[in-house]
Amino acid sequence: MRESDQGIFERVSTVFDDATLSNAIVYLSREIAHAGARVHAGDALIDIPWEARIVFVDLEPQANWGHRCAYIILQCEGNGCIRKDAQMPPFLKPGGMPFRLLSKGAEVPEWTVATL
Repeated sequence: MRESDQGIFERVSTVFDDATLSNAIVYLSREIAHAGARVHAGDALIDIPWEARIVFVDLEPQANWGHRCAYIILQCEGNGCIRKDAQMPPFLKPGGMPFRLLSKGAEVPEWTVATL
């Protein structure tokens, strides 16, 4: 059974506090990452231990170029969660995993949301 967007966001909320998320943009991978895969996302190399959804959290959406961000790997059938801190978003290189907007923090200007 596929987890709802709300359920995914609630899992992300266990990794970051409310103040952080109110100033962040959260994107969700459109595809499932398969167990054993090695995914290149921005400047992060992520080994996937189980079927997972990848969440990209832009922690400084108003900053240019490299800045604080994180990738969260959420186990599809279980509660597994891995956080991988990074400096680059997944949107800069062609052929990467496609993402979609999951949530924009209340303090984040609309112009900062990546057009996907």
